[in-house]
Amino acid sequence: MVAEVQFAKQFLATLDSKPVKLQSDYATDLKTFQPRGPYTLPRMGHGMKKPDKPAAPGSAPAVTVVLRSLKNPPLDMSLPAQPLTTSVLELKQKVASELGLDSVDKIRVLHKKKPAVDSKSIKDIMGEDQGKTLELNVMIMGGMPEKSSDPPKTSIDAEMPDAPVAQGESGSPVMQSAEFWSDLQGFLMQRVRDQAVAERAAKMFAEVWKERGEMV
Repeated sequence: MVAEVQFAKQFLATLDSKPVKLQSDYATDLKTFQPRGPYTLPRMGHGMKKPDKPAAPGSAPAVTVVLRSLKNPPLDMSLPAQPLTTSVLELKQKVASELGLDSVDKIRVLHKKKPAVDSKSIKDIMGEDQGKTLELNVMIMGGMPEKSSDPPKTSIDAEMPDAPVAQGESGSPVMQSAEFWSDLQGFLMQRVRDQAVAERAAKMFAEVWKERGEMV
């Protein structure tokens, strides 16, 4: 044990006597220098992969999406140059715009006969098999609603209920009854929504009609 301690002290003293850093003009003594053989690095099993070239602006990867439906309504829609980040919800919105639907609630997009979630993108659906075309099936739950052949009602028609067909007398004799003038005042009230204006207009109409000698 004592011998080991003594050796350690001598070794440390020898290290202390040597310079910590080499001088700037240090040169190895060629007489005492022992040359070493060159060290060759081992060969790599696989070559280094070249870095991918950055895509030019505006040349992001894109695919053509084909949307088909064989049921009601028949659909064969092609969407060229769609970015891989396009979501299923965006595809549904394009289908709804094509078919004239108000919402996408009834639209289902199928990939390999399985529904695709709205949050998924084209890249998620294609996975590693990223080609130039993606074919998807479209299903409209319940089919397309039947369009009414009747013309759309205006705001005034919507407010006014359908009047029943008059029965009985017709022509000038009808206007000689007090019931007609009461109905006229009620009609004007519904249109102008002002009782005073409706009464004044009905009274004026009755006076003009009376002056013309149409009323007994």
